[in-house]
Amino acid sequence: MKLNAIKYSRTEQGKSIWRIEGPKADGNSEMQWCSLGNINLIVGRNATGKTKTLNLIRMVSDLVSEEKELSELVNASGSFEFHFTNKSNDDIYYTLAFDNHKIIEERLCINDDVPLDRGVDGIGELLHVKRNEKMEFQAPDDKIVVATRRDPIQHPFFEELYQWGKTLRHYSFSGLLGRDSFVSDIDSDDKKINFKDPSEVISVFGKGEMQFGSAFVESVKADMKHIGYPLDEIGISATKGLFPHLRKEVFGMYVKEADLIHRTPQHEMSEGMFRSLSLIIHLNYALSAKVPSCILIDDIGEGLDYQRSTTLIELLIDKAKDSSVQLILATNNQFVMNKVDLEYWSVIKREMQKTVFYNYRNAKDVFDQFELTGLDNFDFFSSNYFLKL
Repeated sequence: MKLNAIKYSRTEQGKSIWRIEGPKADGNSEMQWCSLGNINLIVGRNATGKTKTLNLIRMVSDLVSEEKELSELVNASGSFEFHFTNKSNDDIYYTLAFDNHKIIEERLCINDDVPLDRGVDGIGELLHVKRNEKMEFQAPDDKIVVATRRDPIQHPFFEELYQWGKTLRHYSFSGLLGRDSFVSDIDSDDKKINFKDPSEVISVFGKGEMQFGSAFVESVKADMKHIGYPLDEIGISATKGLFPHLRKEVFGMYVKEADLIHRTPQHEMSEGMFRSLSLIIHLNYALSAKVPSCILIDDIGEGLDYQRSTTLIELLIDKAKDSSVQLILATNNQFVMNKVDLEYWSVIKREMQKTVFYNYRNAKDVFDQFELTGLDNFDFFSSNYFLKL
């Protein structure tokens, strides 16, 4: 299932204090959809809402997959609408509005059908497929119905939304991505792995090697070589002497670079190398397992030199094309912007208390006109050319 568009409004005391939306047409005061494609590069100046947007998508995925409760949200009041399409090309709209961590509206619409319609006090109607009728129900006002009432027999229409939330991945490239994480057990076949946690890179690598064999390892090595890190070996080994106060062995990643004699353990790798390795391991596992997923990457290329950062972007886009993965990247790096085709761009601009998205889907004429100027992609952003609507 693919995320096509979003709307979001954060509220306090009934008033909107921050919104995400698309640009308004002349004379239209309604909130517009912020549209997304299969591959997206969100660009914008600092403090315009790039990270907030990725965090919002992650937040919704956690809610619909039962990984987070409404009461855990930092923002107590707000509303969002998400538009998806599935393999059958159904239009799926999910709406949730909440005030002071209490749900005041929850609605699921699939094409022209509304299998879930819930209002204030948790009272609403829910379709029972086996009975072929909508039945009145009441749910706790702090519980998400699409998560708590998930049932593949009676309410199968919740399953795709749940799976989208469960398989979403969110990485901050400027973070550690597991560089400071080690494991004490690498032999357990039934070890439960949280694939949404980027720090579990060691376990994900081990799982990939176990499931897909040397082909998985070779694909990771090939990708690392492509971005400028030629490696003879990648593996997991004991970290001797790193944690002398522990009585049992602790394991970490290692690589052997082609031009070095000795292996480089995880804690001695450069931050840029390890970030790239971690991200490539996670992405290759998602592609090898053929798990349809949405992958969010913030600050892509941060800490890498020009050549490696731009090559990494090209690699990610090439691997995501014609796959089941939807890619949503965010950056304000000039070199990255110049390397990514404008057709993938979503330029965001802070306008008072809202973040507005401009992209090829809602401003096609402006994007096409700029292509004729012969200027660099970065000029499209730096000159505010995208505002010529």
